Amino acid sequence: MATTLNTVARSNLRASKGKYVLTGIGIAISSFFIAAIMMLTNSLQATVNSSVSDVLSRAEAVVASAATTSDGQDSSAIYLTREQIQKVEQSDLLSGYWVQYAVAGTIGTGDQAAQVQYNQLPADSSLFPYKVQGKIPGSDHEIMVSTYFAKKHNLSLNSKVTSTDVVESVSAPGTDKTAEYTVVGLFDPGFEGSTTNQAVFIGGTSLGEATLKAAETENSSSAAGYRSRGGANLIYLKFKDGVTDAKLKSLQESLSSGDTKNDPRVMTGQQLLEDYQKSISTVFTSISVVLGAFAALALLVSSFVISNTFAVLVGQRIRELALLRTLGARGGSLVRMLLVESITVGVVFSLIGALLTFPVGMLVGSMVSTIMISYSITPVIISTLICTIVTVLASLSPARSALRISPISAMSEHTNREVSKPGKVGPIFGVLFAIGGVVAVVTALDKATSTDRDGNFAIFLGMFAALLLGIAVFLITPLVLPPLVRALGMVTRTQTGKLALANALRSPKRTVSTGRTVLVGTLVVSIVLTGYTVLSASFVKALDQQYPISAQAKYSSYDQSEAASTVTKAEEIASKAKGIKNVQAAAVGYAAGVVDYTVEYEGQSVNQNADLVALSSSDLKAILPDENSNLADDTVLVPQALWNSLGLNESSRLKARGPLGELELKPVKSETKQNLLIVNPATAAKLQDAKNPQAVANPAAEEAQTKAAHLTVTSQARGNSTVVLVRAATPLTSSENVTLQADLNRISPDSSFTGGLQERQTYDQLLTVMLTFTLVMLLLAVIISIIGVANTMTLSVNERRRENAMLRSLGLSRKQLRRMISIEAILITLAAVVLGMIAGTVIGAVSAKIVMAAVSASAPLVLDLPYVWYVVILIVGVLAAMLASALPAARSARMSPVEGMRG
Repeated sequence: MATTLNTVARSNLRASKGKYVLTGIGIAISSFFIAAIMMLTNSLQATVNSSVSDVLSRAEAVVASAATTSDGQDSSAIYLTREQIQKVEQSDLLSGYWVQYAVAGTIGTGDQAAQVQYNQLPADSSLFPYKVQGKIPGSDHEIMVSTYFAKKHNLSLNSKVTSTDVVESVSAPGTDKTAEYTVVGLFDPGFEGSTTNQAVFIGGTSLGEATLKAAETENSSSAAGYRSRGGANLIYLKFKDGVTDAKLKSLQESLSSGDTKNDPRVMTGQQLLEDYQKSISTVFTSISVVLGAFAALALLVSSFVISNTFAVLVGQRIRELALLRTLGARGGSLVRMLLVESITVGVVFSLIGALLTFPVGMLVGSMVSTIMISYSITPVIISTLICTIVTVLASLSPARSALRISPISAMSEHTNREVSKPGKVGPIFGVLFAIGGVVAVVTALDKATSTDRDGNFAIFLGMFAALLLGIAVFLITPLVLPPLVRALGMVTRTQTGKLALANALRSPKRTVSTGRTVLVGTLVVSIVLTGYTVLSASFVKALDQQYPISAQAKYSSYDQSEAASTVTKAEEIASKAKGIKNVQAAAVGYAAGVVDYTVEYEGQSVNQNADLVALSSSDLKAILPDENSNLADDTVLVPQALWNSLGLNESSRLKARGPLGELELKPVKSETKQNLLIVNPATAAKLQDAKNPQAVANPAAEEAQTKAAHLTVTSQARGNSTVVLVRAATPLTSSENVTLQADLNRISPDSSFTGGLQERQTYDQLLTVMLTFTLVMLLLAVIISIIGVANTMTLSVNERRRENAMLRSLGLSRKQLRRMISIEAILITLAAVVLGMIAGTVIGAVSAKIVMAAVSASAPLVLDLPYVWYVVILIVGVLAAMLASALPAARSARMSPVEGMRG
């Protein structure tokens, strides 16, 4: 009997292959998506591993700063100190070493400038790991670049390049001094995606000495206090007679000071490479989880389509199944027969979708040469297996439901399993999930706003709450969707509209299943769009409060003879800024010396100083209208954050210094969250010449330079910076914000404007990228939803061939029949879209509230809903329904009444 049933299964597959095509496309899309995600993750990981392993794999051993390794902390040492480097250089265990002095910078000038990382070459050229054309640079003005970099920037051996003097830029950041460099060598890293392609190797020893002095002066000994542009965080080692564990241990002991948090680590190159890969794998795991969530969503929507397909097909074959049971087939055997069909469909279409990733990968690889495409067969096997399992599980319930009818009843002409109502268990669980979601929302808001607040946990709870509420909406769909369809159907007063409504309501189980395919995509899209719009508006409001000064740019000169011209330049830029669209006010804040103060940091006293800025009352009122603009002589407006951290009060005094003298200033607490220390022009005149500002001596920084870097942390305010301040008109759209930021930077090419405009642009870009990425990922679910509606309508029309033929013979025209089928699809789709939009708006707004509260308990929530997007979603829903129903409607209309009655 089993052989006979397998024959029947194969026969049904051949006879009904056209009915499985749309379902198969949905399965293939899901399989392609899963395989593509795995291929992408594997390719990115292979690319990154290759780019970091090219040098490390060649190194016998390394000395790494504490923060360079995975066990480092935010407060661990980023760079190696001079003392640690000297111990390595003096070690008797080594035959060679290469200190990795690295500085971020540019090569070239103007529009031709490219971002690079300058590295000082080792004294022993044999330690350089790549094959070199030409020679190893020997002086501070000789450089070597990769062959890929040279080709990209039209460089060759003996090319001359004029760039900002890299050594000078470390010693004096912001310098305009340039130098001419000669390309004397080219090296081949072997892979265009290698990070070494962006390295420029420079000869001599000046770069290393400059970075050490800069690190000691600024004391960027910890990640938390990092400000420097470069330093040495790695030393590649070459041991005498090879590396051994005993030699590594001995060198580690010589570098240990008892401070395990900041002591450097000694390990083999392979160990550091594995440490890097471990850290990188965490990032890729997070990426895989996010992408996997979208894949799961696509699979979920596909499962509805699969379940609906098999439910309709099994319903059409009930008499056949009943006949087989009458002839002696067991119920379990029939279920297995139906599962053979689902397994065949799942395997074939899953494999087709998964294998498509190979030609797509080849195409991407040919277009993007910096990525190493992974062609592993594992993603194909896994995606095929997952999609086949989902196909089988989705078809299991329809297969089992067909056997609940007795053979005698099934042989009746009027048997139709599809008119059954949905079960009651799902809605009950839906209510429970909704209660759980509400509890999670309340808990998340409490965690975000309570005294022992935990923002990250609050956001996690918010995401969990959104998931619970989404599942709740999905489960209670049987209670809500049919009434919505009925309500929308009341609008259709024509006879075809009434027939379409009757068809939709006659099979509520199928209507709900079809609606769910649309609901899931609409629900998630609405959540994302609502969350994006509310968060964007709320962030803008919060940034306006956090950055009352829309934009500011500093101008100073390390060459004291150019101080007056720098002030003139700032005044000219401020004048130009006033003529830019959406600039409400612009003013010049003149240099006024520095203020000294001391704060506690990690148990040590930290000597700090900050620049003073002079503003007239009228300029202060124009730039900061919410501030007290009547600053008295010998008073200083102090930012709220600094006031609180120093514990200032009315009786406190701050010491101000300048080239013209010293003062005791009375602090006045700022009424906004502006970040400048502001005095009036009369006070400033006692400290600094506003039109020709000179640098103020910094004894604390000079003292720190002569000591070990970890003893004292200082800042390097010089008291001679002139500031251009801008207040922008409000409110600004995202595009107006970007345009204004670009216009301001255009008039100030040497010093970029920072502040609220720049921060908003960063947030806007981040949110826009997230929105675009999410919508692109959701596009697959939407496509599968459309396929699901088309599939259901096709099967439904096929099931109702005799009924439609009867309507045609009673006078219904082809046009009316097409309209009836289209209206049915539109009613179901619109009902699902409306339900998804309403639920998505609520869940999206609540999620945005939790995120804003987690970011800042006092952050405002601006309930700015995406009304335009709602209209777009409705229009897309109607068009999708019309598109999905076009083919089945046309096929049904072409069939003659006689042919339909015969079926």
